[in-house]
Amino acid sequence: MRIRLLAFATAAQALGAAESEVEVPDGATVGTLARLLGDRHPELAARAARLAFAVDGELARPERALREGCEVALLPPVSGG
Repeated sequence: MRIRLLAFATAAQALGAAESEVEVPDGATVGTLARLLGDRHPELAARAARLAFAVDGELARPERALREGCEVALLPPVSGG
């Protein structure tokens, strides 16, 4: 199934794009997607533990199931003063 992937800041740099479509296996979860992206983009794998994932605008845990056409955002930690 295909999902829409949005990446911000350092996650976008690691992926080489801020927006893309990704093919994931049927029954994939956020955790499945994280592993798949880490395998394809080693620079992202180094940051994976600090990323938050949002599915269709809601923060999601690794066990959250994905569905065809959903939108997943990769959210790096935010710092500032």
